[in-house]
Amino acid sequence: MTASKRLRALLIVMFGVVMAMVTFAMPANAAPYATQPTTTVSNQRPTAGSSVTFCGQGFLPGETVAITLDNVTKYPSVVADASGGFCTVVVLGASLSGTHTLTATGLTSGRTSSTTIQVLGASRTAAPTPPKGGLAFTGANAIGIGGLGGLLLLGGGAMVLVARRRKINA
Repeated sequence: MTASKRLRALLIVMFGVVMAMVTFAMPANAAPYATQPTTTVSNQRPTAGSSVTFCGQGFLPGETVAITLDNVTKYPSVVADASGGFCTVVVLGASLSGTHTLTATGLTSGRTSSTTIQVLGASRTAAPTPPKGGLAFTGANAIGIGGLGGLLLLGGGAMVLVARRRKINA
């Protein structure tokens, strides 16, 4: 078998591998409900009588999510958006103080997530803390399948040019 036929066979196999990778590639979030839901609050140390923004992710899209404080005080339910997330404002009682737990429970999936807050007395001031929002960066979009395919095609093109140059010089 000549070198050009071997090179041609190698390029065909490489092209087939790239096509298979592009065809069967799954996005990084193909199973968005495989992880546990998470919740965050806009302020971990609010004052009594103030309000906090309570947000969650990882619930079913369109699912009704029940919000409770210490599994006793119920707040109005919210509906998760198309990505399974929600945000709602929770008004804390004026006589509330100490450590408390805000819980979100998906009424369809039964998934729950809780966040602990330290409610300061009304006479004390609380320093607001920024929310810990957003999803973890997985690095899946750093190069992407398209970038990988492009690199493989460039490598194959370079091999073709080298083979042609050798054939001309021989």
